[in-house]
Amino acid sequence: MVTSVGTTTNTTGTSTTAAGTAGVSLAKNFDTFLKLLTTQLRNQDPTSPMDTKEFTNQLVQFSQVEQQINQNKNLETLIGLFEAQTTNTNVGYIGKEVVVEGNKAALAKDGEINWLTDIPAGAAVVKANIYDSTGKLVASQNLDKTAGRTTVNWDGTTDVGTISKPGNYTLEVVAKDSNGAAMTSPKTYTSGVVQSVEFEEGAQFLVVNGMRMDAADVVAVRMPTSTASGS
Repeated sequence: MVTSVGTTTNTTGTSTTAAGTAGVSLAKNFDTFLKLLTTQLRNQDPTSPMDTKEFTNQLVQFSQVEQQINQNKNLETLIGLFEAQTTNTNVGYIGKEVVVEGNKAALAKDGEINWLTDIPAGAAVVKANIYDSTGKLVASQNLDKTAGRTTVNWDGTTDVGTISKPGNYTLEVVAKDSNGAAMTSPKTYTSGVVQSVEFEEGAQFLVVNGMRMDAADVVAVRMPTSTASGS
């Protein structure tokens, strides 16, 4: 199940936890144990009293289990607080422009994709290749060889002049030195405005231009260019 939010969500609700359920079960078992113990003590032969060693061992076991349950409750509380803090942080990204490490991005209708890449020093040739979701090469362009971070803009136009369909695309940056030898693949990034935060099976994702991004891959956050320029 996927849920999407645009406001802060409290993850430390009143739902029953595993530790809480275990605590209730332990209390019932301990109550039954005490009733059995009381009944046995009342009906024991005064001339041959029962050995209390076994009862003592069981009491110790109950105590140890109770301690473990309490530790689990404390751990669940800490996890809940951490998840709530993470949710608040991620929801705070909504409406902000983020730069995310990765080479995948979504192309919207009549839109464009803005990637970033780090050009290595000493590169003689740097080429950007763009592939569609099937792995087919649809566009390529030569990049400035100046070392440092540069932008790779693509408006969806293919090498044969057609307009690509909306969807997910992948950037590959290939750098070669003056001898024609391949250099280490430069890091790539994509940027866009966070539209929402989605939750699925305990994981949280930022939705950027219709594509899910891992919040852990965010390397920069800033106000959208249009907002910043109008302030």
